[in-house]
Amino acid sequence: MTLDLVLWLAMIACVTMTMVLIAREVQSRALNMRVTSAVLGAPGQSGRLHTLTEWLARAGQRYRRYYHPENLEHLRMMVQTSGFNPHRMVPVVIGGKMLSMALFPAVAMALTIGVPWSSRLILLLMAIVAGIMVPRLLLQWVRHRFNSAIQRGTADAIDLLVVCSEAGMGLESGIERVAQEMARTNPPLSQVLHGLLNDLQVLPNRRDAFLNLANRSTCEGLRRFGTMINQSLQYGTPLGTALRAIADELRRDRITRLEERAHKLGAKLIIPMVLFMLPAMFIVLAGSPALHLMQSLHSLK
Repeated sequence: MTLDLVLWLAMIACVTMTMVLIAREVQSRALNMRVTSAVLGAPGQSGRLHTLTEWLARAGQRYRRYYHPENLEHLRMMVQTSGFNPHRMVPVVIGGKMLSMALFPAVAMALTIGVPWSSRLILLLMAIVAGIMVPRLLLQWVRHRFNSAIQRGTADAIDLLVVCSEAGMGLESGIERVAQEMARTNPPLSQVLHGLLNDLQVLPNRRDAFLNLANRSTCEGLRRFGTMINQSLQYGTPLGTALRAIADELRRDRITRLEERAHKLGAKLIIPMVLFMLPAMFIVLAGSPALHLMQSLHSLK
């Protein structure tokens, strides 16, 4: 009788623990869905795009636990330096990776029906590799375009900020004005400046905002801008002098990069010359004498 009572109590305890774990999992998933819906509820998205983004975010939230913290932090930095909100886009990127890893092999299997198994296996392995690499390559391409746009417009933005500073505007108001002016010509840089304004409004110390800008930026111009403004605020040097020095350095760096590209142009032109121009020149120069020689030899016979 005592053994039966112990077994019943153990079974009740197991059932209770199972129900508690199920309730916690359901609550956790409901909370994740609410947070994802709140974060992804960006206006201006179509219904299908919003549904796809929400589905990818749910899949990413489910599978992000299998990521190593270092890899997850690296992915977050890549997403942030690509111009996206990391809290919104990291689960979407992870969900996109999972979808591509399943979609590419399925498409490869469907397109290789009737192909021998050896070739089919090779194509399947190539599709798996493509499914793993394509989302990362797309993210790197977006990141490169974003950083290139920022690098092109940093010097112009600093020049505008110098003008605003000389006109008597404060630092925050000058950055806000420059962000508004750069919204049409360079939206990525305007987005970065708006993020800097948000940090200036939220953080208790303005130096922390510029230090964060210097630490999380991959553009050399913005890194110099954040570091020099941080030092200017720390040591009390004139802001206009610091901004003018940054603008001059960025202009010189741009001219130096253009000169380096101009010097490399001669070496880069060798390959198209050898492949396309020299054969045509040989045909034009040697074609007529060769035809005359063949005609003369034919007449001797």
